[in-house]
Amino acid sequence: MKKKISLALSVGVLLTTLSPVQTLAKSSNTAIISSSSIDVDKYIPKIKAIFQISDDYDNFRTNKYRDEDIIELSWYITDKGEISVSIDSEGNIVRYYNWKNDMNREEKVYKFPKISKEEGEKIARDFIRKISPEIADKIELKDDYERYGIYNEHSLEGYTYIFTETENNVPISDKSINVTVDGQNGEVISYYPYGQKNLKLPNKEGIISEDEAKELYREKVGLELMYKLRGVDNNFERYLGYTITNTDKTIDAKTKDIVSTSENYMYPIYRQYLYEKGVENVSSAEENTLINSKAIISRNDASKKILDTFKLGEGYEVSTSHIEKIKEEDNYIWVVSIMRYEKDGSSSADAAVNAKTGEIIGFSDPRSWDEDDNEKVKYSKEELLKKAKEFIQKNNPEKYKETEYVEISGIDQYGYSNEYQFQFIRKSNDIKVENSGFRVVISGVTGNVVDYSYSWDDSELPLAEDIIGEDKAKEVIFDGKELELEYQGENEDKENIKLVYDFKDKHLVVDAKTGEIVDNKKELERKYGKKTYKDIENSFAKNQIEKLQENITLFEGEDFKPKSEITQKDFFKLLIQTKRMFYGWDDEDYLYEVLVRQNIVKNEEKNPDGKVTREEAMKYIVRAFGQEQSGNLGEIYRIDYNDADQIDSSLRGHVAIAKGLGIISGEGNFRPKDNLRRDEAAVLIYNILNRSN
Repeated sequence: MKKKISLALSVGVLLTTLSPVQTLAKSSNTAIISSSSIDVDKYIPKIKAIFQISDDYDNFRTNKYRDEDIIELSWYITDKGEISVSIDSEGNIVRYYNWKNDMNREEKVYKFPKISKEEGEKIARDFIRKISPEIADKIELKDDYERYGIYNEHSLEGYTYIFTETENNVPISDKSINVTVDGQNGEVISYYPYGQKNLKLPNKEGIISEDEAKELYREKVGLELMYKLRGVDNNFERYLGYTITNTDKTIDAKTKDIVSTSENYMYPIYRQYLYEKGVENVSSAEENTLINSKAIISRNDASKKILDTFKLGEGYEVSTSHIEKIKEEDNYIWVVSIMRYEKDGSSSADAAVNAKTGEIIGFSDPRSWDEDDNEKVKYSKEELLKKAKEFIQKNNPEKYKETEYVEISGIDQYGYSNEYQFQFIRKSNDIKVENSGFRVVISGVTGNVVDYSYSWDDSELPLAEDIIGEDKAKEVIFDGKELELEYQGENEDKENIKLVYDFKDKHLVVDAKTGEIVDNKKELERKYGKKTYKDIENSFAKNQIEKLQENITLFEGEDFKPKSEITQKDFFKLLIQTKRMFYGWDDEDYLYEVLVRQNIVKNEEKNPDGKVTREEAMKYIVRAFGQEQSGNLGEIYRIDYNDADQIDSSLRGHVAIAKGLGIISGEGNFRPKDNLRRDEAAVLIYNILNRSN
C-alpha cells in the first residue's frame, strides 16, 4: 500500500521570498499552480544552478502534492531521464530524484561499483551540506547492514545512506535523511529528508544515568510468553519464547516515567506460513479434475465469494484468477485479481481464497487509498470494532472463538486518518500464537472493509512445560545490552518531544525451553551475510570470492567447496544477482520463473540439481546480456582455443560473444564439455561484474 510521507521541513536552502498566487499563469514553459502559495518562476534559476540541470532537459512540468503545499518541479529528456525537485511553501528543498532511463533492471547486467562505500558516504554528506548546511555537521550514519553483517542487496546499483539528525550529540529519531548514490558515476540519485521542523528539544540537564534507566526498564517493561516463529525465508518452526510486545515504552530521562514514544508492536498476520514450502502451478486438466471431484471450489465460486463478502458492486469486476498449489501439501489457493473502474482510470488488487475450504485469506480494495481523506468520519472506533467482530464471526465463526482482540495504539499504521485497523490474535493454551489470526481495516467514512488478512497455523504447538520464568528471561534478554539516549516524539503527540532511553534490541526473543537468545537478524546474517570460508585459502579464485562477497550472496555454510561441480540452480542463484535481483533462494520455482521470463533459460532446459558444462554456462551468460544470436551461426565465429572443435556448433557463438565481453580469456584449452566447478563459476561472475565494456 501507498503510505503518506511527512517530508522534512527542516532543510535549509531558502531560495527566495514567496508571493501568493491566486490564478493559473504561464511563463515560458512554466506553469504556476493556482492552489499553491509557491511562485515557481522565482525558484527555477536557483534550483537549476544548485543541481546543475542543463538546458538539455528541455521539458518541464509541475505537480502539487495532495493536501500539502509542496510543489514538484520536473525537468526531463524524453527517453533519457528526469530530474525532480520538490519545494515547500518556505522554499526549502524537501525531495530530490535523478532518474536515468538506463535503469531498466529487467535488462541491465550490473558491474562492480567504481566508487567505494566510503567515497559514496562523503558524496552523500557533501550533498546534504549543499542543501542543508545548518545540519551537515549534526548528522550520524545509521547502518543496519553494517550492524548485522548483512550485505546490501542494492549495492551493485549504488549505496543508500540513512542519516539521523542529532542535537546535543543525541539522535532525533523522527528526523532522518535518506540519500542514494550511484555506484558507477557517484551521482546522487535521490535525497529524501523526513521529519518535522522547529521541534522543541529538551536539554540534557538533570537526566538519569543509563544504568538507572536500565533498571527502570527491566522493572517496568514486561515480557510476554508467545508461540513464536523461528527461521529465515520459508523455513520456519514454532517455539515458545518470551518477547517484548509493549515495544513503544521508553524511559523519560528527566522524569523517570515510562512513556510511549517508540514504535508499537504489530502482531504479524502474514500468509508466509501457509506458503512455507512454496507454490507450484496447476495445469488446466488438473484444475478441472479437482473441481469436478468437488475437491476445490470453482474459480467462479471463488470470485463470487470475494465480490459478495466485501459487497463490491458497481465499478468492480474480476479481471483474472488462477490457482496455486502449496508444495508437498494437499492445499490450493485461488488468487483473484479485482479491478475497479472510475472516470479517470482503473486500479487493481489481488484477493486470495482457500480453494478447499472457501475461506478468504486476503483482500485489498483496489480503491484510491486516500480518497476518504477529505471526507467526514461517520463511524466511531467502537462502532467499527463491532463491525470488524461481526465480519469475522460471519465468515469464520469457529476460529473467531479462538482469538482475542488486541488493541492497537493510534488509528492506522498506514497513516490514513479515516481508517481504523483491528487485530484478533489466536490463543492456544491461553498463549498468543504469532502469525495466526485476523487483521481488518475499515473505512471510518463508508464503514466498509478495505483490507483483510487471515493466517492460521494448524501445526502442532509445543507444550508450555519445563520453561523458564519471566524474571529469568529478563536476565537473559537484558544481560550486557545497552539503552540508547534519543529524542523521540510521544505517539499521541509527535510534536511533544521527550529525551528518552530506548532499548534497541527489542527484536530479541528468549527461548522459553532453553533460555537462549533467538535473534532472527543473526539468522539472516548466517545465511546472507559475508562468510569466512575455511577452504579457499589455496584456491586460485580466493580474491574473486572475497570481492564478490561485498556485493552478492554466495553459498551457505563455512565451506565454499571450490573444486565441487556446481549445480544448475546454484549457478543461476549467482548469475541472477548480476542483474541486481535478490530473492529468498529457497523458492526454487520462483527463481526459475524469473529466469524463464528473462529468457535466460528455457523450460525444457530446467535441471536444478543437474550440472552445468562450461559451454552451457556461456549460453546462459550471453542470454543474461540479451546478446544471443538467432539461428545456428556457429561456423562463422573464429575461436582460438586449442579444443575449439569440441565446442557444440550451436554454442560457438555464445563462447565467442562471452570472450568478446571479457568473461573468458582466449588462450589454451576451453574444456567445453567439462562440468563447471564452484571456483570457476565464481570467477565467471566476478568477470561479469568486473568487465570494462
